Amino acid sequence: MEVETLLRVVAVAVAGALLLSTVNYSGAWEKIKKFFARKPKKEVEIEISESVSFLTIVESWHVLRSQCEEYGLKEAVEKVDEVFPLLNTEES
Repeated sequence: MEVETLLRVVAVAVAGALLLSTVNYSGAWEKIKKFFARKPKKEVEIEISESVSFLTIVESWHVLRSQCEEYGLKEAVEKVDEVFPLLNTEES
């Protein structure tokens, strides 16, 4: 490339940069930031209409454990016993 052509290209680039520096980009910048901003997650509230008694929980645990034993799921029974050690008062 000739020196004269190179100088013309540099002059056009500088003129373009000066022209672009006079434009106010705040509106476009805000739109770009808004597009990429993380949206807050909506919190889901769960209402419990009935109070659950301790005996209901124990009964549910016992049904789960009994069904695991019935289907021969030995690992599942062990895991249920690990999760609920205080409810496991039966001796096998």
